[in-house]
Amino acid sequence: MAETNPEKKMFFNSKTILALGIVLLVVVVVVFSFLNRDETGLQEGTVVIKAGGATLGSFTLADLRQLPEVEKKMNIHSSQGNTEHEFTCVPLLAVLNSIDPELTQRYEKILTKGVDNYTSGFNMSEVLQPDNVYIAYADYGKPLKTKTGGDGSMRVIICNDDYGQRFTMWLVSLELQ
Repeated sequence: MAETNPEKKMFFNSKTILALGIVLLVVVVVVFSFLNRDETGLQEGTVVIKAGGATLGSFTLADLRQLPEVEKKMNIHSSQGNTEHEFTCVPLLAVLNSIDPELTQRYEKILTKGVDNYTSGFNMSEVLQPDNVYIAYADYGKPLKTKTGGDGSMRVIICNDDYGQRFTMWLVSLELQ
């Protein structure tokens, strides 16, 4: 007569369940990594301007520094508290005009994207307002930090937005719509 050991059978089932759980977790991590990968290859220090899947142009920090800069003092109210800034920046209108002066007439909206995939947006009418939308590259004279802590990032600031929720840090692309 065959002898069965219930403890051995239960231990085997527990090990099997544990192994299947680990395999399932690995599969989930791989799937999410695949879905969240950066297909664009965009890096800080260069901002690509796109519309309808086509690249219209790009600019670097060096290009930005060739345009007339302004200093903007701002208080930003956020969940982390109020912070004071003195940004060195260039009006987004001047940046767009340096690429193609007709961009502001052809498109109505701009979606901004950071290297961390943070996306925000605003209307072109806000860009056309005097003293409103800027691309900042320094704060109190020091270069903005990249996501990894180096120098050389850019950030969208909107003067008429007191809370800074649409300010895109680590800016890498502008999608015109």
